[in-house]
Amino acid sequence: MSLSAAVLGLTVLCYLLGAVAHGANLLLRRPWLLNAGRALAVAAALLHGTAIGLRCMEVRHAPFTTPAESLSLLGWIVCLLYLGMEAVWKLSAAGPFALGLSFLLVLTGASLAVGAGPSSAPQGETAALLAERAISLHILATVAALGAFALAFCCAALYLIGHHILKSKHGLAWIKRLPPLATVESAAFTLVAIGFPLLTLGILSGFARAARGGLPPGWQTDGKTILAYAVWAVYGAFLYARLGANWPPVRTAYILIVGLALSLLLLLVPSAAHRFTG
Repeated sequence: MSLSAAVLGLTVLCYLLGAVAHGANLLLRRPWLLNAGRALAVAAALLHGTAIGLRCMEVRHAPFTTPAESLSLLGWIVCLLYLGMEAVWKLSAAGPFALGLSFLLVLTGASLAVGAGPSSAPQGETAALLAERAISLHILATVAALGAFALAFCCAALYLIGHHILKSKHGLAWIKRLPPLATVESAAFTLVAIGFPLLTLGILSGFARAARGGLPPGWQTDGKTILAYAVWAVYGAFLYARLGANWPPVRTAYILIVGLALSLLLLLVPSAAHRFTG
């Protein structure tokens, strides 16, 4: 087992324990559980960053050349964004969703890596392509956008739970344990407002690189290209529904659920034009 894999294993454990600690805090309302969950989230972020850095040193290429690596990078971004969200909005109730999602993303990525067998560093034209700033900007902006969308999904899930409790009038005692729904909805909107320009930047930088030629044939109709347009359209529709059509938050929350499903497909769908492994 490589050093990066060992550190990533500790990362997965921290994500799982952090999600459990945050969930237990919701149930039991114990300050030490919340503090433990926060400490585990910080430890997971530090360990995950270290694992990604070690992986780059081991294989000598960027940490987004395979679906497994992209999922791992996305899980790290989700954790970092959650820590920022917790600092700004005090949304510790989103911790079980965010850290649980990071756990699942990294675990899924590790499963894909095992199924794919040993990987090698990109060579030849592929290595040169990855070294270009336009390609790095294209990929990093897109993955960062998906991270913001994933956190927006966590907020949407939290909002729908709170809304269901209020509407059904069952388990109203739980409402006191959840943050105000207006705060949750505002956080979701802010995250999409951050992610949408990033995704737009990712798409435009991809167009700019494609205009120079030298990309694999058929990239215009590639599955990832089409899905990127679909994700962009879904979150554009969310912003329009939220700002232009004045949809109620409970309806826009469902758009964020659809958006996350498409975002994960964007990472996982097979692609001939977006393969960066040798």
